[in-house]
Amino acid sequence: MKFNKLAVAVLMSVVLLTNIVSSVAQAAVRPALTRVIALESDKETSIKLLNDDKNHDYLVQSWIEDLRGNDKNMPLILTPPLFKIGAGREGKLRMVILPGKMPQDRESVYWLWIQEIPPVSKVTGNQLQLAVRTRLKVFVRPSTLKEQSAETVGKLTWQVSHEGGNNWLIAKNPTPYYASFSELAVTVAGKSLPIQGKNAMVPAKSETRYALPAAVSGQSGTLNYSVINDFGGDTPVQHQSMTF
Repeated sequence: MKFNKLAVAVLMSVVLLTNIVSSVAQAAVRPALTRVIALESDKETSIKLLNDDKNHDYLVQSWIEDLRGNDKNMPLILTPPLFKIGAGREGKLRMVILPGKMPQDRESVYWLWIQEIPPVSKVTGNQLQLAVRTRLKVFVRPSTLKEQSAETVGKLTWQVSHEGGNNWLIAKNPTPYYASFSELAVTVAGKSLPIQGKNAMVPAKSETRYALPAAVSGQSGTLNYSVINDFGGDTPVQHQSMTF
């Protein structure tokens, strides 16, 4: 197969660009934790950020959104919305919960967005510079909750529904805490099949449905699942025998 000079040049450019993107796409500024647990009874919640770049300062912009992407009239105040974090240093965001704005019978969940703004490069000529945006979940808990969040995984219930030619696995959550799955799969005839959409949380005191693989319809097997705990780790995997 022959390539003309233009095709070779384009191919080399694509390979070079791919290498550049893969080498710099990792965020320099990152949160110290993978999730934020905020108690409504606290005056404020601190969120530590780390600048892993030992040579450059970064500006950091941050904001809060709800799960639908709305950032207006939030019951949370985040400060400072824009600040500089030194090379290899730590920074801190402070989040304040406005009183009387949250449901008192369950936790609420928001997205915290962290946008790094890299310094202007002094290198002349063409270059590719990326600014990475990171988001993590913020769980806001009222002081009225009596149950423990660690009990959530053991209280989830499951059922299978067949509607419109599709097979659904329905997760029901009676607790006041959201459930985020680290593992969600079914085992049938010794073969493990992941369930698509496992990143969708099961809201507090609500339910979420997940599409089952068509191959397991009507078969008996095992549902395997674990959830992410308050520290970002995984709970032990739960196993439940079911007919799909």
